[in-house]
Amino acid sequence: MSLFRRTSPLLFTLFLDLAGFSLVFPLYARLMDHYGAQHSGLLRLLQDGTEQLFGVSDPTRNAAFFGGLLAAAFSLLQFALTPFWGRMSDTRGRRRVLLITVSMSLGGYLLWVFAGRFELFVLSRLLCGSAAANISVASAAIADLTSREERTRGMGLMGASVGLGFLVGPALGGISTLLPMPALGAGWFALNEFSTAAALAALLSALNLYQLSRGFKESLGAHVQREALVRSANPVALFSRKLGQGVARINVLWLIFMSAFAAFESTLVFLLKDALHWDAIQTALAMVWLGITSVMMQGGIVRRLVPRLGEKRVALAGFALIVPGNILVAVVSEAASPVLLITGITLIALGVGCISPTLSALVSLRAPEHAQGLALGAFRSVGALGRAVGPFSAAWLYFAAGPGAPFALAAALLCVALVMLRRV
Repeated sequence: MSLFRRTSPLLFTLFLDLAGFSLVFPLYARLMDHYGAQHSGLLRLLQDGTEQLFGVSDPTRNAAFFGGLLAAAFSLLQFALTPFWGRMSDTRGRRRVLLITVSMSLGGYLLWVFAGRFELFVLSRLLCGSAAANISVASAAIADLTSREERTRGMGLMGASVGLGFLVGPALGGISTLLPMPALGAGWFALNEFSTAAALAALLSALNLYQLSRGFKESLGAHVQREALVRSANPVALFSRKLGQGVARINVLWLIFMSAFAAFESTLVFLLKDALHWDAIQTALAMVWLGITSVMMQGGIVRRLVPRLGEKRVALAGFALIVPGNILVAVVSEAASPVLLITGITLIALGVGCISPTLSALVSLRAPEHAQGLALGAFRSVGALGRAVGPFSAAWLYFAAGPGAPFALAAALLCVALVMLRRV
């Protein structure tokens, strides 16, 4: 059986999960404006507090600041719980954990449908963040189903599925603005213009749950499950030698990369709104282009380059592309040039397409066979930590120093990672 056929249920899971997760991205700026306009509640209280504390009364910066904090909270939960889900997948099976986490995501999106108040929207995001272990568990399952010779190709297909999800999700988010639900109800539980997007995300999760239950059989052998019982689910044990030779150093690189990319990703929508005055449809198109480029790189080019150049050289090329990409996007805050923006995000997408599958493959290849779930869970947990650190830092810089600062920081961090990778 071909590699694609063996892994297709998992690839479809990743695609649907990331499509639902990223559907909110082009809407984030306007979501924060919507809830910020409410005269009472948690967000209004927080905004009043920051305005009094820092003397900054700019609604656009406030929206970026609290949007970044919410994204950071989502990823902080993912960071804390991913090793737990990874260990459970080693002991109880990949299939059971995936069914649990997808069900939790479905519940979170259904709560968002009726989130008339910001507090319910926060609760829905936190519930989804608690379940955001699908990538680590699915990557461990793909490792179960592939030989060591196929591992990089398998991770490349996984990366392409993730990229395709990031392509379709923002597109659906943009389309949802053309079919807004009429406002219905008031107070805590009410429909609003963003309920269409939430319903689409819930539909994707329901489809994911159905196809997993029907199409995915357990990939983990019983002998591996017995060996996994002795391993820890400590979320801070991310740099242990038990994960495999050199895995801790790769995790440091992944932390830097994900912090920089999450800083870019979480503030891009606010930059497009504030510097270029783009609406949700234009923002969605920019993110679709980002996803298309990343998918083409991961699914088509990288898997052909790795056998010739090796994982390390392809990753180095990715860092060499993503640094100038962030610099160009930083310039957009002053130049307001769509050409610079598209050039910058294209370079970033090409870099991500090189880095993500190669570092994932290096971790999988260096980890012992019985510790694939733990090692890849720790790797993804490091990524989740980066997704918490990056948006938090970017939100603060956007609020305090202006729209270009987060992208300049990302470029600086990636230069450090480039130097570190050369020494691996």
